[in-house]
Amino acid sequence: MSVRPTSWPGGARDFKTTGDDTPLAENIVWTEQASPRVLRGTQIPAATSLIVHPSRLSNVSVWKLGEGFQVLWPASASPHRLVAESRDRSFGINAIVLPLDGAFETRLDEARRFWRELNGRPSGPAYGALPKQTKARHILNLRVHDARHAGATYREVAEVLLSREPIAPRDWRDHHLRHKVRAILRRADRLVAGGYRDLLFYPHSRNHKSDR
Repeated sequence: MSVRPTSWPGGARDFKTTGDDTPLAENIVWTEQASPRVLRGTQIPAATSLIVHPSRLSNVSVWKLGEGFQVLWPASASPHRLVAESRDRSFGINAIVLPLDGAFETRLDEARRFWRELNGRPSGPAYGALPKQTKARHILNLRVHDARHAGATYREVAEVLLSREPIAPRDWRDHHLRHKVRAILRRADRLVAGGYRDLLFYPHSRNHKSDR
């Protein structure tokens, strides 16, 4: 993961953060190692006249990182992210590198969506989108995690987030929601400790991601 600059005057980075010095969501860009939806652009000898210059795309952010450049193109509700090796900011690409790894289908789908946006067509639904029920479960996990870290007791968490009725203190010792809250907190702790990265590879496993 990296944080994108909000401007690039002479190569300097200008980061914006929240009040607690956490990067704003729109300033966070996932690297190839973290997400299969980050595409690697390149230029190959080919019988084609189409060369895309990422720096010329509308509302694009391009910045130097290591030996190449990173690109964030907010063309749709799901921004496109690319990396490319080049010494020149005005670099052009005419091909996308798609490693034959466990996340190939997701990479292929992202390349398809990028191609459609380049040609002024709707990108369409993303392959491997999280099911609605799974999203709701992860939202609940994080709400329970936040409640505990805000000082709420297990019973208060259960009353507010899991039960439609108040739970009397005398009933809490043997209440079925007591074990459910603990199970949810274990899942939430795994998410916060780094398990959230698995969601970037859904429906694939991160164990089979590319070495790039």
